Amino acid sequence: MWIIRNKKWAVFFLFSYWLLVNFLVLHSPFSYFDNLPVPALEHFEFVAGDEESPEFLKQHAWQHQALPDDWYKTGKTHNQYWYKSHLLLDHPVNDIWAVYLPTVTHAAAVFINGTWVGQSGYFSDPVSRHHNDPLLFSFSGSMLKKGQNDIHIRVKASYHEQGLLGQVYVAPFNQLNKYYEIKHFVRIDLIQWLTSAMYLMALVVLVFWMARPQDKIYGLFSLELIFWATHNLNLIITDIPVSARLWESLMMSTLGWTVLTMIYFNHRFVGEVHPRIEKLALTAAALGLGLFFLPDLAAVLHVGYRVWDALLIVVGLYLIGYLGRVFWKNPQSDYFLMLLVGIPMLIFGLHDILVVNHMADRTDGLIIQFSVIPALLLFSWFMVRRFVKSINKAEHLAEHFEQLVDEKTREIEFQYDKLKEMEKQSVLAEERERIMRDMHDGIGGQLVSVISLLQDQKGDVFKRLREKVQHSLTDLRLVIDSLDPVQNELPVLLGTMRMRLHDQLDAANIHLEWAVTDLPDIPDTSPRRSLHIMRIVQEAITNCIKHADTEKIRLVTGTLGEQESHVYIDIIDYGKGLKCVDENAENQGRGIKNMHYRAEQMGAKLDLDSSEEGTRIRLLIALESA
Repeated sequence: MWIIRNKKWAVFFLFSYWLLVNFLVLHSPFSYFDNLPVPALEHFEFVAGDEESPEFLKQHAWQHQALPDDWYKTGKTHNQYWYKSHLLLDHPVNDIWAVYLPTVTHAAAVFINGTWVGQSGYFSDPVSRHHNDPLLFSFSGSMLKKGQNDIHIRVKASYHEQGLLGQVYVAPFNQLNKYYEIKHFVRIDLIQWLTSAMYLMALVVLVFWMARPQDKIYGLFSLELIFWATHNLNLIITDIPVSARLWESLMMSTLGWTVLTMIYFNHRFVGEVHPRIEKLALTAAALGLGLFFLPDLAAVLHVGYRVWDALLIVVGLYLIGYLGRVFWKNPQSDYFLMLLVGIPMLIFGLHDILVVNHMADRTDGLIIQFSVIPALLLFSWFMVRRFVKSINKAEHLAEHFEQLVDEKTREIEFQYDKLKEMEKQSVLAEERERIMRDMHDGIGGQLVSVISLLQDQKGDVFKRLREKVQHSLTDLRLVIDSLDPVQNELPVLLGTMRMRLHDQLDAANIHLEWAVTDLPDIPDTSPRRSLHIMRIVQEAITNCIKHADTEKIRLVTGTLGEQESHVYIDIIDYGKGLKCVDENAENQGRGIKNMHYRAEQMGAKLDLDSSEEGTRIRLLIALESA
């Protein structure tokens, strides 16, 4: 690298780089996650209480509180608080809505108009830990009403000084989900991948060390990765297997042992040994195990955050200063690159220490885990390169041998992939053959044969006859679908019908708007009830095709009732409407009477509402066991 040739320019570059990273991390005016297109709820009130439902809070004296609310800064002394706000709507809504909590510590539950919507986990000790990941609770818009809607949020922390509630957003699900998924990917998914990669790399490097035990640097690097990856578990595990006191002690001690192995690794990497410094660092790491013996969580947090973390910053400054001195004496690209990844690591660590000690905005979350990305790539490259050089020195034929192994490996992988593909195709072909044979031996095969015979015939009679047979085949497939145990789930059942009826809707030039959502399980579901549901939906769609004179049909599902006691299926067209929707009317068609009969047989209710603007057919199914 050209900049390394002049040490002064290299030092100037590193200093400028330090300032830039410091500004972006500690003083940046930018917000990376909270620029949402919908406004956050305002005018929150709070109250302390151990209640599990907002119905028991009516007699409490609520106080005003602005968000975000850092419990340490606002002087809260309880481990659980309730928050209340209001959402005003000028009209009812029916689509899927959601409550989005970008930042909360540790567990949260959400209630809409007194009805529980969802919660993040356990509220009993040990409390589920959601201090790093965002939370999104979806619910049916039918739970909201025109006018004022009450939003209650229950928040509980393992220790009151850790409690935090950031901004709260309530809006349609599709407006919030994208921002939730982005933040969840960065905060959880990415860290899970990194942690898995660190454990895997630690295993690989450990194998290197076992192959060359005299080269201790591999063992040190493996330990460093294991300690750091274990420390990352604090960000991705929500339900901890031990008490919060032991868990916090484990996380703090693993961070200390990570820094300790960094000292040993850096010394060995540059080919130096500093016994006094290493013994002092080892003594400090051993004393850090005393965190496990502190009497309670408050003591662990106070000693760990204020004393232990401060010591780690001092060690981090030593490592940067040590690498800087080594680079000044011997300007090599390896030392320069180590400084490039070490500076963000130190600044990110300082940011996190300021956050946990309430000296920085806690809604930004912890970030030191992201500094492992360049460090993991760089040091992994160092380790692999160092190991390859050692092998090359030991065996002059290693390169040729590795090429042969690579070629054979690629050949085996290619043959294996071909074998797996052939096996997959064989299984698929066998399954298709079985299905085709079963259909051929029964009514399905006969119907297919009739369709084939009529395919080449001309004339309207043959065309109508072919369509009738095709519809009969579709009915047969619907009956078979109803016998499938998987189809007992209503969304899956409707999804299968959507596929079966696609050709019929397409032939009629009718667009189907799909608004099927996740639904609770329906008790006493049987093939007979599944067939009734499929027949009712099929008849409703067929009526829309034949009589509604419409270009669009909407299929909607959801739940009704304060306790979500009923599930509904709506088939809505935007046509000219039906002349008669009364169940007892004499001029009512047989199709509608059959739908009422099937609904009665399965213990459900069928409602028809028709006007000049269209028709809505609603099947209402009780969730209570019949």
